[in-house]
Amino acid sequence: MNSHPGSLNATILHIGAPKCGSTALQSSFYLNRDALKRVGVEYIGSQAHWTSAAKSIVGVPDRVSGAVPPLTEWKSLLTWTARAHQEGRTALISSEWFASADSASIERIVRDLGRDTLRVVLLIRPLTSTLPSAWQQGLKLGGTLGLTAWLEMVLTQHDSPRAQRVWQKHGYDRIVTRWADVVGRDRITVQIVDEQRPESIFQDFSRIANLPENVLSTAPKRTNPSLSAFEADVLAELNQMFFSRGGTLQEYRSGVLRTFDGYVNSIRQGGIEKSRIPAQLLPAVLARNSEIARNIESLGCTVIGDLKRFADATVRAGAESTVGTGSSQRD
Repeated sequence: MNSHPGSLNATILHIGAPKCGSTALQSSFYLNRDALKRVGVEYIGSQAHWTSAAKSIVGVPDRVSGAVPPLTEWKSLLTWTARAHQEGRTALISSEWFASADSASIERIVRDLGRDTLRVVLLIRPLTSTLPSAWQQGLKLGGTLGLTAWLEMVLTQHDSPRAQRVWQKHGYDRIVTRWADVVGRDRITVQIVDEQRPESIFQDFSRIANLPENVLSTAPKRTNPSLSAFEADVLAELNQMFFSRGGTLQEYRSGVLRTFDGYVNSIRQGGIEKSRIPAQLLPAVLARNSEIARNIESLGCTVIGDLKRFADATVRAGAESTVGTGSSQRD
């Protein structure tokens, strides 16, 4: 990138994508905010992830209340950013919710932050990793579909609003295209997460942002761990039972999920067997993953990491999950 820490009015915008290390990266930004400030970069926000600011400008409603956060949240973020610029620091902003922004929202974001000094960073992982993680995240929001049924919906029901929401966040080539159309491909960097060396996410981002070595040295204590395949199966069955008996989403979020998460975290020991793409759906997922890689390469933006290895997507393609095929339509 042409900008560097301390560049007047420069802004680095990390836009996700979801399930691609955003929580770990945001935690690192927050834990190392003093070190960042010493080298001329200010992490914008009073917490690790300023969720409401991103949701307000992207137009994402709360899953329980149905209300979009007020635009005053975004305006507060802009005020904080302007103050950092006035003091001669680069502003660092991060939220995976920016990945799902439509063209109109992107135009507003770019206009408000200033196109000429904006740099956009998108982190991606193969769909063989992110789609099972996205399914699990949906379970934690009250979803009841098993992995097989969920993937069939995502891969085949192209007009389904639920499938469109998934690809809005995980169609990485489409995300790059939406942002490039507004900010320009020369201002976008795609960082491919090395799943064999997860700690490299911090070093690679530091290179992209021109940060001195070891500025992001304090490792986050808490990230966003996946459920095991067994735990995810249990949660899907639990959700089906809960909602079939008339349970509400508010009751679910305040009671069932909190109890389930607490129990799982209290008994889990050692490593876990993660959910994997079922064998019969793996070819379709791999084909879409390769298409994403080809499209990103053709866009001509900066890519950090091994795009060919991303295209192969064999890291998580080993064994079939034993997840059920629940048929409820909640996602």
